[in-house]
Amino acid sequence: MKKRILTSAMAMIITLLAGCSNANPGSENPGTSDSSTTSQQTSSGVTSSSENESSSDSESSTDNTSTASNPTESDVGVTQTMMGSIKLTSDNVVNSARLFDAMSKDKDNSMFSPLSLNMVLGMLESGAGGSTKSAIQQYLQKNNYADFAEDYMAHVRDDLNREEGWFFDKYKDVFEIANSLWAGKAFPISADYNKTVSDKFGAEVQNVDFGNAKNAAKSINKWTSDKTHKMIPEIVKEEQLNADTAAVLVNTVYFESGWVDEWSINEDNKQSFTLLDGSAKEIPLMFNGGDVYYENDKATAFGCYYKNGMQFIGILPKESGEFSLEGLDIPSLLASANSKDYNVGAKMPRLNFESDFPLAEALKAAGLEVMFDPNSADFTKMQGIDGDDVRLFYVSDIFQKTKLELDEYGTKAAAVTAAIVAGNAMPEPKEIRRVTLDRPFAFLIYDEQQGQIAFMGKVTNP
Repeated sequence: MKKRILTSAMAMIITLLAGCSNANPGSENPGTSDSSTTSQQTSSGVTSSSENESSSDSESSTDNTSTASNPTESDVGVTQTMMGSIKLTSDNVVNSARLFDAMSKDKDNSMFSPLSLNMVLGMLESGAGGSTKSAIQQYLQKNNYADFAEDYMAHVRDDLNREEGWFFDKYKDVFEIANSLWAGKAFPISADYNKTVSDKFGAEVQNVDFGNAKNAAKSINKWTSDKTHKMIPEIVKEEQLNADTAAVLVNTVYFESGWVDEWSINEDNKQSFTLLDGSAKEIPLMFNGGDVYYENDKATAFGCYYKNGMQFIGILPKESGEFSLEGLDIPSLLASANSKDYNVGAKMPRLNFESDFPLAEALKAAGLEVMFDPNSADFTKMQGIDGDDVRLFYVSDIFQKTKLELDEYGTKAAAVTAAIVAGNAMPEPKEIRRVTLDRPFAFLIYDEQQGQIAFMGKVTNP
């Protein structure tokens, strides 16, 4: 068996939940840490066991490697993954990575939830038509995301939540997805649309008065805080809502689980972590044996399982310095699970940070500009007024917040994405003019297209 110990800078993935780059360890406060890169890499991007002689006594006396297990159907290790009809296409992974790279540029630590954004876009797609629907489907790489959402949320509910556990466990083992539609009073929302998001996305439909922005924001934020177990207490501000707000669509994703095998850490044995500028900081690193090994031309990675069955994947770029998630070719990396027979040793820092992403401009650049255009956006299936020629709704803003807490015992991660749907001015009711043929009258039978009168006549005594 060959031995691989992955350490130093990394990107990371919690399966289907987050992409994370430029991870800077040891930070308890978001936005205060330095950027990161790789240290002591071999040409393959992996630090070999002989290069870790500075490890602590407790570390060196323990076998911190484990044999990578054979991939199973539950592993996310293929281009299209998950179970049955539930598949995550590689094209959507690439779209998500590209979007994250654009938003995380110049940020030290950041985490994005593709799943949370996709759920909100999926709810928008259910109310869209024409080019707006096509653009959303192109990004999601699905023609009917509502069906995926229904199946995937059932999978999460039934397969990724562990009811058993010990009272002294630091982490519960849960994975929860929640959706909601907050409908304003000023604009009618289609009853069929309400039913679709309720049935397919499990969305809670609430009626609110956006004219009272303070109370509306308070209600949405309380729901958000409850669904994220208080990790993200606020997603909208009072000033973002007004009488022209037609609806707010909100998704939350909450993950919490302990490791199947807890990590070890020696607080007194600090090791070098090389930053992007070439300087180094001394911090303690956790160490453990990995369950799965990944490698492609761009990166090596380890996978460690959580008790609820999901997997953390720590990714080490083979080249030091700046990197992008798109450049690491995540689909091929996931497809390489245990393609090589190695024992896996893993090291990484504790992590604690949060991110706040405005998404509108990045989504416009990704090809979704039509849904933000008041004149072109087509959400006629959402509006409660018939007629494709009457277009009331468009997306005025969309944004996401995330938070991550990761230590030797387990992980907590939360994401909230909200889309604000604004209303154009309601069409003025047309003046009614009545024509009642209750006295002598004339009539025509007329070919309007060619301007020909086939018949003409008059009636004086019907």
